[in-house]
Amino acid sequence: MKMRTTVLFLVLVLLASCATTVQQVEVMEAIEITDSSRVKPIAITKVAAKIRRGTVVGKLGIGWLCVGSDEVKWRSGNKVLLSDEDLVDVFREELQANGWPVVGSTEDLFEGYDVSGAEVLVAARITDIDSQFCAPNAGFGNWDLKGSMRMDVEWQVYSPARRAMIGTIETNGSAEISKASDDVNYELLSESFALAANNLIADVRFLEMVGRSSGLARAPSSSTGQVIDNKLESYFTMEAALASARQSTVTVRTAQGHGSGFAVGDGSYVLTNSHVVGEASAVALVTESGLTIDGQVTNVSKERDIAVIRMVGLRLPPLHINTLIPAAGSQVFSVGSPLSESMSGSVTSGIVSGMRLMEGYQWIQSDTAVSPGNSGGPLIDSNGSVIGISTAGFQAGGTQVGLNLFIPIGDGLAFAGLRVD
Repeated sequence: MKMRTTVLFLVLVLLASCATTVQQVEVMEAIEITDSSRVKPIAITKVAAKIRRGTVVGKLGIGWLCVGSDEVKWRSGNKVLLSDEDLVDVFREELQANGWPVVGSTEDLFEGYDVSGAEVLVAARITDIDSQFCAPNAGFGNWDLKGSMRMDVEWQVYSPARRAMIGTIETNGSAEISKASDDVNYELLSESFALAANNLIADVRFLEMVGRSSGLARAPSSSTGQVIDNKLESYFTMEAALASARQSTVTVRTAQGHGSGFAVGDGSYVLTNSHVVGEASAVALVTESGLTIDGQVTNVSKERDIAVIRMVGLRLPPLHINTLIPAAGSQVFSVGSPLSESMSGSVTSGIVSGMRLMEGYQWIQSDTAVSPGNSGGPLIDSNGSVIGISTAGFQAGGTQVGLNLFIPIGDGLAFAGLRVD
């Protein structure tokens, strides 16, 4: 009896050591898109891993019974191979198979990975991996592996137009390879990541994030709006109007960089983009003449990318606000500090190309050239009045394409909690 118990115990131990399967993930039913016009074009920009070097991500057994439990570490010892480019392709293929509009390709060696056509950007961060590997023929010098894997993925969804994170979603993926091969690491990673992507597009929250809005977003109804002055100035020449606009425009300096802004109301209010001020409560405002002024961030609307700054101890000549959008073809001018603070007061000109509804918001489209650093600066009409706020410029292959978006000033004021009589 004792011998039988011992033998049974040894059999159970051997059977336990043979286990090469980690817990597998349920395959959710992906949402199929039959009308791609209802979903914004999507591009995945990056796949990264948030796993510390040396972290144990699996176990390795050898022989037909897969005996042993050698540790598999992240980028150490038995490496878990991760190709960012391959996983980008896996994501794209998984979405395209279900009708989702995806842009960007890793196949063009000359132009690179161009995502300029995307209205939603997605990044993936692998936060955890659990795996079991077995080398069944190791005793014969063959180290081909079989095994299983499970991974946790955090998806970050970003809006280029709003320059803001829309949200995050966590999904899981898994895979099992029963036939030993020399590229099982790649196969398990690819298949696990593909399932995680499948489960992302099965989540209705993701569809809500990337779906096109059927209506126009409005400022919070609880916002009554603080009334500000709006004095109309008359200029004899366009040169005089632009000279005044340059005096009203400032460089907004923060710890993370700089943008532009402009004075309105009684001259103590400065409007800019919320992505320019970030999380700062205090910023430095630099005038065209080089004077530095302290500013306090008082109002922020991240959803409409608007921020209000109050100047301390000084007022600037305010710009007149014109909430009526000029007709397509009307000449307009942008003022700001593109690329460098030393370029403050730069003026570019173009025309109004039209109005666009994107992300549920109205935008002024213009070919007026803007660059990083112009964000938050004014778009001026031919009378010297501000009609819009610089926000986003589109590029293809790193080149300006004459397609830039500006927040209509009336919309910006409403979300900033300000209004004019």
